[in-house]
Amino acid sequence: MTLTDKQLAEFKSNAKAWSNERLADQNTVIIDIESTGLLSKDPNTEIAQLCVINIQGRPLFSMLLKPNQPMSEEVVNIHKISNEQIQEQPMFPQVAKMIAFVLKDKHVVSYNADFDWKLLMHMFKKYEQDTPKVAGVSCCMDRYSEWSGEWSYKKNGFKWQKLPNFTGSEAHDAFNDCQNTLKLMQKMAGLFEEEKLTASDIDLDF
Repeated sequence: MTLTDKQLAEFKSNAKAWSNERLADQNTVIIDIESTGLLSKDPNTEIAQLCVINIQGRPLFSMLLKPNQPMSEEVVNIHKISNEQIQEQPMFPQVAKMIAFVLKDKHVVSYNADFDWKLLMHMFKKYEQDTPKVAGVSCCMDRYSEWSGEWSYKKNGFKWQKLPNFTGSEAHDAFNDCQNTLKLMQKMAGLFEEEKLTASDIDLDF
């Protein structure tokens, strides 16, 4: 399957419209998760860090969490969160109600919703906690892949795109990834040009 230039332009236009819609909605929040592994490969995967920000970039929830078992060296090397750092942190059931309250009636955006949202819902159900009543869930990676317009003949769909690191900070940190997702939405909405982005444009002073 090959898309025409007109079809590609339509996908990009729709991704831009989605970004503008989400950025205009004060109930939009962005979440990111660092975990102990991949739920698709390990059913015991848990959350090691969770961050939720609003569309102004301010954190509504940001916390390290203690999983029910130590993390492997391989996982620690990816997100740089050590077992020592999370040893004295709360476990998911202790903060589940707070997370549900923060997400209540919000439209939740994640860069990879198939990973983040699925794992978050898995954690609520695993510990028999009431799941958040949200207004909707969107995947930014899907929209960015359409906006980028790079077709993959292998998967017969748009090629998944890596989250750009606009902040220049350490990757695989939930707060930084939330900030990068927000900047990416602003880029797709046409609110700034990446080439002209400077450190002063990224306000991390809350």
